[in-house]
Amino acid sequence: MNAKASVAVLTVLLLAACGGQSAPASQSAAAKPASSSPAAAPSGTSGSAGASPQASGAAAAGWDDLVAAAKKEGALSLYGTPGTPYRQVSVVEFEKAFPGIKVDGAFIPPTDQQSRLNLERQAGKYLADVTQAPGGSQLVAYREAKWMAPLAPNFVLPEVTDTSKWFQNQLPWVDSGEPHLWLSPVGSVIPIVFVNKSVDASQFTSYKDLLDPKWKGKLASTDIRNPGPGVAPSRFIRKSPDLGPSFVKQLFAPGAVKLSTDQRQLIDWVAQGTYPVGLFLDPGEVAIAIKQGLPITMVPPEQFKEGAAIGPNNAGVAVFDRAPHPNAAKLYVNWILSREGQTIWQREVGDNSLRTDIPKDGVNPAFVTKPGVNYTNVGVEDIVNQFPTSQLKDLISN
Repeated sequence: MNAKASVAVLTVLLLAACGGQSAPASQSAAAKPASSSPAAAPSGTSGSAGASPQASGAAAAGWDDLVAAAKKEGALSLYGTPGTPYRQVSVVEFEKAFPGIKVDGAFIPPTDQQSRLNLERQAGKYLADVTQAPGGSQLVAYREAKWMAPLAPNFVLPEVTDTSKWFQNQLPWVDSGEPHLWLSPVGSVIPIVFVNKSVDASQFTSYKDLLDPKWKGKLASTDIRNPGPGVAPSRFIRKSPDLGPSFVKQLFAPGAVKLSTDQRQLIDWVAQGTYPVGLFLDPGEVAIAIKQGLPITMVPPEQFKEGAAIGPNNAGVAVFDRAPHPNAAKLYVNWILSREGQTIWQREVGDNSLRTDIPKDGVNPAFVTKPGVNYTNVGVEDIVNQFPTSQLKDLISN
């Protein structure tokens, strides 16, 4: 063997020993800091199209292959909740982050979604990939119908499964046990008591203060016997060992509270002082009223000694079995649960994400969890099943 050949052989051996061979294209790209990482890009930007939300190459292993496979499918069928902010996140922002994937979004009420799925499945059609909805009673119905696929096998990004990045160091599953089907990444604090600005909000330190005779005839509430605002936080009241169903029965004694299902009417009553204390109002609607200058205040839930409720809103995510676009579904799940996806959700929807590694800029401070407070997640399966809406009809006799 001549000298040049010896040098060549030695070079090859050294490269092999040191791992000097070129990495696959997807891994090489992933090894570079992703410009779409929220740490590297301004909130709401996506950097290079389809880049991983990860900054670490090792963390993003397999991401490029997933993006490529999803783009080859070219579509995502998503069933979501009605509302412009939800469409902005799930359609506009996702398509912006991953050009080439078209989102076919059906944003309809949960009952309509369930009816639609029933008809599709009866016809042997499998049209939906992902649902974005609270979960709760939907989870039970969808699981019994065997429409859902386990969610965890879809996780690719380590930042999604890193429990240290989530509130209370745990993944916010809706289901009580494995195989987990539904995860709700949002947990906004839910105010229950709202007052006219003429009322000193600091006087309320227990929900039992509402039973003071001085408030008789001065309370108005959402009629929580119907689905909608107030039902979720009522579960917190009913679950509290210091309150419970007996407190609900006392609070809503005949003639004690004026009931309505019209949020605008309820807010006007409180703002005008007709009924200076409002209960179980829609916090989002109240926030809008406050911005408009109406004299109404949310009583901070943290000042009540019994604790506070957090709820899932409409951010829960799950995947359907036999999804027609499985790679696009997997891509969406990872993106919406990532720092980038949750930062965008907070910005567009205003909900408090349960990710603890993203800023809370722009989120109403009233909806953000505070240290040292006892919170109850009222959107999880166990609590939803234990305290059904039907129970309220037996407790409220107005």
